Amino acid sequence: MNMKKLNVTLAILVAAVMAGNAATEATSQIVGYSKVTVPNGTRAIVPGFVKAPVFQGSGVVTSQTIVSSGLSANSLGPTAVGTGAVDFPTHYVDIISGNYEGHSYDILSNTASSVTVSGLPSDLAGTTINYVIRPHLTLADIDSSEMPDGSVILNIFNDPVVSATTYIYDSGGMWYDGSSTYVMNHAVIYPGYGVSINSANASSFNITFKGYVKETSTVVPVYKDASINYVGPINPSSTTTLTQWAAPLPANSIANIVLTNGSNGVDLTLVTDTGSVILYDGASNEMSSVAIAGQNAFAVGANTEDGYVKFKSPLQQ
Repeated sequence: MNMKKLNVTLAILVAAVMAGNAATEATSQIVGYSKVTVPNGTRAIVPGFVKAPVFQGSGVVTSQTIVSSGLSANSLGPTAVGTGAVDFPTHYVDIISGNYEGHSYDILSNTASSVTVSGLPSDLAGTTINYVIRPHLTLADIDSSEMPDGSVILNIFNDPVVSATTYIYDSGGMWYDGSSTYVMNHAVIYPGYGVSINSANASSFNITFKGYVKETSTVVPVYKDASINYVGPINPSSTTTLTQWAAPLPANSIANIVLTNGSNGVDLTLVTDTGSVILYDGASNEMSSVAIAGQNAFAVGANTEDGYVKFKSPLQQ
């Protein structure tokens, strides 16, 4: 594995990645960190990194099972906290090439030579896929060193059944459920999902994200029955552009770029033509070159059908 440790400011990190690694393969791992400021108020953020893979290779798909190798049996399944708190998956399969590049699937269980996941499409049965297995990003991975105790509320949306799932930060790096009953540090932030962080009762503070730059695309589902879908590219740079969109919005959908000043207001509303990945404003002006604050979420409304958006890696641009 070609490991490049980059302990530099984020702007330099991304410049080095883009200039020196334009042809980086999935086996190359680039690490770094970024800081995001949460002002007084609410800000929607997409974490800009992923965790290191615990496996990379190829395997044949049979129903919901994928051939693997060298795994420790029963090591990749969901949490079992046993306190009454909701359990979450701990690892996922991320397909890194082919028609399903960027799609990810939670791991339900594993043996030493296979993983069983949830949601694999039937047309993958009998095929060989290239994939990595990664641990999920969780609330425990959010740097809380600057967070004021008891004054930070985090909401995760992107759910067709529950309008929002609320978590409250307490002292000592502990996140609790909305009723402050159960410790929920193991709650998952899915790849490309945005989270809404509210610090209305506190002054601004910084969050530091650390991890690995994702080399391949990320597909993020959006739901017509969700109260809101916060999504965005996994990109740690200080700014990004709309050229990272690699798949169109679902039909009759819009995407709002959310302001970063704490108001959670709309900066710009975007639409696509049918089947097009090019984003336009309300006056039909192409907006692909518009610079967006790094790790800022889009609020996507899927009006008539479920779908997904696909974001390129910063290494694929």
